Amino acid sequence: MHRSRFLATIVLLAAVSCGSDSSTDPLTGGSINSGSTMSATIDGKAWSSPAPAALYRSNIVSVAGLDVPVTSSVSFAMLAAGPGTYSVASGNSIGGSAIVTQSAKGYSSASTGGTGSVTITTLTANHVVGTFVFDAIGSTGGATGTVHVTNGKFDITF
Repeated sequence: MHRSRFLATIVLLAAVSCGSDSSTDPLTGGSINSGSTMSATIDGKAWSSPAPAALYRSNIVSVAGLDVPVTSSVSFAMLAAGPGTYSVASGNSIGGSAIVTQSAKGYSSASTGGTGSVTITTLTANHVVGTFVFDAIGSTGGATGTVHVTNGKFDITF
């Protein structure tokens, strides 16, 4: 579980470093593409990030997005060598996890009872495309209950 939290932290740091126009990402040295997209439905409400970020290093894929104004974020990370469907459910064998933060409350698919998967359709050294769905369980900041994330889509150039 500590590895999952570490990966999620990397994802969130990458997202915070992003701007809204093309520039250099201070974490990866790559360019940030303002044409990247990330969206989902969180507990029945539309959510999107205007400047999502992704990293792909050592077969670890990390994706994160923040909404505007910054009230919530969605991030996930997993070991992935190429296109395929990867588990972010509690107890998976690849260290995958997905996290939703809303204000100071955190919800994780790696917590007991969490479910979900990420399907990657395109994965190159600088581009990742796919879909995601997960249920994240309240885990930090006084969060309780489950957050349902559906209809997740991402297309990020980094």
